[in-house]
Amino acid sequence: MSSSNTKKSSTRNYSYTCYACNSAYVGRREQADKTKRFCKDSCRKAKSRQPDKATKRQSRIEDQFTRFCKSSFGQWIIRECIKANTVCIMMPHTTASLFELEQFHNRYYKCYGFNPDEQKSVYHRCHIQARIGVDGSVGALHPLNLFIGLSRPNQTAGNKLISTDAGLSIPAHKLQKKWQVAVGDTKQQVAKKVRALLGTEFIEYLAQSAALKLDTLHTLARQIYNRQQKDTAVQQLEDRYTLGQLEQLPLEQLELMDAHQRGKDSFTRFASDKHTRASLCVYADELERMAAVSPSQRHRDNCTFMLGLVRVLGIYIAQQECPVDGGHKAFLPQKGFEWQPLTYMNWQQPWGKPCQQLIDADHRLLIESITDHCYHALSGAEIPKGLLRARLLKRLDVATLVPTVLVPDEQRFKKLGTWSDYIAALCVDAELVWQPLLALGLCTAEQVEAARTGLLDCLHAAIEKGRRDYLAQPRFKRVYRGRYYGQWGFKGYPAHLEFPPVAIEPVAQAA
Repeated sequence: MSSSNTKKSSTRNYSYTCYACNSAYVGRREQADKTKRFCKDSCRKAKSRQPDKATKRQSRIEDQFTRFCKSSFGQWIIRECIKANTVCIMMPHTTASLFELEQFHNRYYKCYGFNPDEQKSVYHRCHIQARIGVDGSVGALHPLNLFIGLSRPNQTAGNKLISTDAGLSIPAHKLQKKWQVAVGDTKQQVAKKVRALLGTEFIEYLAQSAALKLDTLHTLARQIYNRQQKDTAVQQLEDRYTLGQLEQLPLEQLELMDAHQRGKDSFTRFASDKHTRASLCVYADELERMAAVSPSQRHRDNCTFMLGLVRVLGIYIAQQECPVDGGHKAFLPQKGFEWQPLTYMNWQQPWGKPCQQLIDADHRLLIESITDHCYHALSGAEIPKGLLRARLLKRLDVATLVPTVLVPDEQRFKKLGTWSDYIAALCVDAELVWQPLLALGLCTAEQVEAARTGLLDCLHAAIEKGRRDYLAQPRFKRVYRGRYYGQWGFKGYPAHLEFPPVAIEPVAQAA
């Protein structure tokens, strides 16, 4: 046998999968590195032009960090670090708590309490442990140490020490010098210190978060720059600017430049079409949150107690407002019924009808005292539970526990689908009233159980009325050949006017 035939028979073939197109191919040389297995040169060249996942991730993180520095959320964190003279206020954060802090920041703006003309807000993001403590500590910029409250009591409280067990603070011995914010530090430098302090937790936050929304100033600067670069402005600016130059200008000047580019002589400041949220609604949300997450049992108990008072007071205020546009409608939903569950008792002149001026003054006293103590409870202070409870119970009493159920709405019934779902929705709305009244002792569990049964009785009565009104429509009335027909063309009642099955029971209690 020739040497050439021996060499040819000893050649070994290897089965591989192409790293680029995932197709199977046979190779003559052994290639241990999977990332270097390619079926043809075009696949090798195509893969070399594609950045790997690690490169893409790092690129996105850097882009997110740039947007973080220019977002309203990032700008707020930077401002708070500058006010505290250290980035250590961010020390307790994890990736999850950074997302919670962002949600808290967004909820604050949804209170719609800012007046752009006066540059003041009805609400503040308040600290439980003060931003700069009396013992050299600093209050953490953390959801466990922050709540949304009215600006007046927050300004009055200042940096006073109110509680030692509620909130979060960073003790003085942990405030390392390298994390201090120097006088000349730029916002970018402060943001980099926050990133260095939190490390992988902050990196993961940037990697997992959606594209961060730029604040008003940086959004406006980018719009002006894009119009300039694409030559789409109605009127051109006298000078050409870089994006960096535009971002250094004050907001008022950018607004004028934006108006000029759009061909306007002046600009109109943005004004929200939303009304400022009622303070009791804001406090109810914050009390519920703190009652669930506060590390202090005393703090949780105080918040739970005040939440009960707020809900009952909110129900009383809501029943006097428009059920559609009222600011307190969240306390008394009235989609399928009408309800005036509470009545005001005239404790000052129980023998006669007092003047309206006296009643209005007493209403203000009740509302202001409970609203003020909502702030105190959230800030960690002690509250006079007995006094507040007696003040409320002396003025409010239950008028009726059973609402007047309206004729079922056809569109709502179709949306819910079945009678069991419709009745469950009615019961859930009613439980939002029953449970606060029960918790405060304004009614008993037996009375609430009887009210659940009464709700179904009222629903049957409403359906009876709806059936009578439906059948009384003119389209079912006709005279034919001298004879009157009261149900001409009637083929039965629609689904929302059929009686629910007898087996359906009311919901025992809302979740």
